[in-house]
Amino acid sequence: MATHISDLAAAVGVLAALPPVSPGAAVTGDAVDLIGSDGECFAVQTVGAFDTGPTWTGRIEQSADASSWSTLATFPAVTAANSTQTIRFARTARYLRYNSAVSGGTPDLTLAVLIGQARKTF
Repeated sequence: MATHISDLAAAVGVLAALPPVSPGAAVTGDAVDLIGSDGECFAVQTVGAFDTGPTWTGRIEQSADASSWSTLATFPAVTAANSTQTIRFARTARYLRYNSAVSGGTPDLTLAVLIGQARKTF
């Protein structure tokens, strides 16, 4: 895959792993089906508002059947507002999802997560 993409919308599938939300606890997104994509993946976690105190940790999980999940990649822990992290990884299963954990208190935050991968070319 080239490092230059002249038509991002046609070349890369970008899906919402977690639409913008304000969860009051750890949250798990829906399964994202990447059957039409291939190659390296990326994910972007964007946190807006965030109360000091708790620590938020997001991760990407994979599954062959959308029911049994294993951790694939983890975002850096978030402890402050206005934080965006991007991770890159290779998947070995068809489905991905976002999952999170929180420690040190009840979070008051807003966040969204995107997953992307190059579309298959036939």
